[in-house]
Amino acid sequence: MLNLIDKALLPIDPQRVVGRLQARARVDALMSISASGGSGTPGPGGGTSGSGAGTRWWWPFARSAGRDTLPQLGTQRGASRELVRTNPIAAGVIQTNVDRIVGTGLAFVASPNARALGWSADQVAEWKATTQAEYSMWADDAQACDFTGEQNFYEAQGTVVRGTKESGDIFTLLPVAERTRMYPYALRFQLIEADQIGNPMGQMDTEAIAGGIRFGPGGRPLAAHIYDRHPGGGYTGAKAGSMYAGEWVNFTGDSGRRRLLHHYKKLRPGQPRGVPYLAPVIDFIKQIGRFTEAEVNAAVLNAFFTVLIETENGNAAPVFGADGQGGAAPAGGSDEIGLGMGAVIGLAKGEKASFADPKRPNPNADAFIVGMLRLIGMGLGIPVELLTKQFNSSYSASKAALLDAWVYFRGERFWTGLTFCQPIVETWLAEAVYLGRVKAPGFFSDPLLRWAYTRAAWPGDSMGSINPKDEVAAYTAAIDARLMTRERAEWELGGTDWNETFDQKLAEHLRLSKNNLLPVPKAGAPAPQEDSERSSAPSPTR
Repeated sequence: MLNLIDKALLPIDPQRVVGRLQARARVDALMSISASGGSGTPGPGGGTSGSGAGTRWWWPFARSAGRDTLPQLGTQRGASRELVRTNPIAAGVIQTNVDRIVGTGLAFVASPNARALGWSADQVAEWKATTQAEYSMWADDAQACDFTGEQNFYEAQGTVVRGTKESGDIFTLLPVAERTRMYPYALRFQLIEADQIGNPMGQMDTEAIAGGIRFGPGGRPLAAHIYDRHPGGGYTGAKAGSMYAGEWVNFTGDSGRRRLLHHYKKLRPGQPRGVPYLAPVIDFIKQIGRFTEAEVNAAVLNAFFTVLIETENGNAAPVFGADGQGGAAPAGGSDEIGLGMGAVIGLAKGEKASFADPKRPNPNADAFIVGMLRLIGMGLGIPVELLTKQFNSSYSASKAALLDAWVYFRGERFWTGLTFCQPIVETWLAEAVYLGRVKAPGFFSDPLLRWAYTRAAWPGDSMGSINPKDEVAAYTAAIDARLMTRERAEWELGGTDWNETFDQKLAEHLRLSKNNLLPVPKAGAPAPQEDSERSSAPSPTR
């Protein structure tokens, strides 16, 4: 990676820059060998590392999370995003994650803690409806919530998940804008790509500053250095003279308000930045892409009808089509020789026509690729059925694959709500209470009440059904046995809010009852019990 001095020297003396890069590469290699104990020292683990032919050149050693990840992070980001742009496997993996984790968006369902607030169920329902409507006014309008005015809150969720998967992490800045009559909230969010966070002026990583993050005592992240423009943009900026010029932004302001959010999966203590989701399988995907391209090219070449002329004396025959006009003229005449429909071509004595057969398409290619996709799926936590979008096995196998994938997607959905949605809602609610648009007594004076007001759930699209009839029956039985609420069942089955659809369902029931169009109970089923005060209204039991 070019530092500031290299970039300054590049237009003047590029050969010197190459020498500097080579010298740094040699130093890094020597440091790695030195840290691992030298190339002649057996590796850790005795016979499992360094003693066999398969591990002769493998000398791993224990390093910190930052040392393990930061040096390769730039290359991994570029490779990951390049594959997503050009490789169908990588593009499909990332899109499947976005579709299954976010889909149409994770909905805000206010869930105030009634016990801590001392509220009744009616008070909870009333505050919940008012707060969700107020939040929707802000979150549904890109001009009201996005600093750039391009995405609303739910569209931004997909960008956050995609950015985290492709680049390893992504940042959300929480600036303020001017309040107006139509836009009463000052809070905005602004997504910052991973590459735009880095050390000032491209300096080396230290214990205090690494990967563009400044750490305090105990390794607590305090601030991030945001470049004025994307280092890979290639544009000349007017501010400062370097693409690595920027400013520090604290994660939390003096008042305790969040100013910057860092979204990444922390896999090890002390890990400063996230690693791209495709990092373990980048080489696999790239090699499969090359293999597929070679097979396709071979199949295309096989589509051309090629004839080889064998001769006894070994003299090369003219190549049909070499002149670009479909045939090659013989030496003694002007007539062209070529293959055509119903053509009869005479060959000289000793000549024999042989047809090239490269055996393409390769009948074993599909099985080989599927086998590699299984390994990729294992590394990414996605079953091969979902990876290839093919459910050709039995019902039970397909159902098991979906359930296994849903365990992964449900965890990723929870993470998205926890790292992106919940902090933004808490910041928004503080402003809403401050402005008096949402009533929350004790919000700023009692931390327990503040916690109780800000509780929320983030449900999203349903998993989908292979056998809807049986699954609906199972949910109905769970509701009747008081093992599940109607609200949760509707979210999981249809991805809709039971409270939001209740009025519509009630209106439909009353209209059907008024016109005697209610469904007739099946034979042997118990007759529906009617309420004594309003016989036509369904029970609102949850």
